[in-house]
Amino acid sequence: MKPQVRGKLRSVEKALRVLECFCADTPQLSIGDLVEKLTLPKVSVYRFLRVLMNTGFVTQNQQTKRYRLGLKMFELGSIVLREFALRDAAFPLIAELSRRSGETVHLGVLDGKQVVSIEGVESDQSLRISLPVGKRVHLHSTGIGKAILAFLPDSVIQEIVEEKGLPKFTANTIVDPDHLTKEILLIRRRGYAIDDEENEPEITCVAAPVLDSERRALASISISGPSVRIQRARIPELASMVIATCREISKALGYNPK
Repeated sequence: MKPQVRGKLRSVEKALRVLECFCADTPQLSIGDLVEKLTLPKVSVYRFLRVLMNTGFVTQNQQTKRYRLGLKMFELGSIVLREFALRDAAFPLIAELSRRSGETVHLGVLDGKQVVSIEGVESDQSLRISLPVGKRVHLHSTGIGKAILAFLPDSVIQEIVEEKGLPKFTANTIVDPDHLTKEILLIRRRGYAIDDEENEPEITCVAAPVLDSERRALASISISGPSVRIQRARIPELASMVIATCREISKALGYNPK
C-alpha cells in the first residue's frame, strides 16, 4: 500500500475515534476532553473536528463551546433503526407468506436508485427462485422494484429513469418511458406490481409496497417463482396475499390506511 494511501486511512481511523468519544454519559465534550481521550495533539483534534463539523457529523454548542454529535449521525442511526424495525416486523410475516404461497418471498428496500434485497425466505419446492440477500436489481424491470418505483414522487421517478435509463434484460423488459408511465399508473391503481419475465426469462413475480406513516414506499415484498407455476390465472390470488402482508407490516411501522 502506498504511503499516501496509508496516511489517508489513518486519518479516517482517527476521525472515527473522535466520534467514538461521545456516548450517553458524555454527550458533550470540550476540546480538552477530546485531546485527553484521544491522546492526540490539540491541532490534530481541531483538524478532525473541522472536517466532521463541515460534514454534519459533529456540531458545536456556541454557548459552552463544547462539541456534540450532529444531525448526520441521527440521520444514519435512524436508517439503521428503521431497517431493524422493518426486518423484525416483516420476517415472520414473509415466512408465513412463503409457506402459504409455496414460493420464494423477498423483502427489498430502495438504496440509491436501485432496490436491494435485505431479507428472504426460499420456497421448499425443488424448482424455486433464489435472490441472494444483498443483491441489487433495477427498479423498472423487477416486481420488487416497480412496487417501490410506482409510489415515489413523479419527479424522483423521472430522475431515476434519466440517470439509470431503462436497460433491456429480456424481450419483456419495459424500455419505453411512456410504457413505464402507464405501468406505474396501473400499479398505483391496483396496488401491486408484476414482473412478467421482465428481468429474467421464465421467472414471474408479484410484489406490493410497504408504506410508512407518511404513505411513502419504505420497502416492497415480492412473491417469485417459475412462470410455469405463477401463471396469469394465479396472479390475483398471490396479489391478494402479498398486499395483505404488506398492509400488516405497514401498520406495524405506523402506517394508517385512513
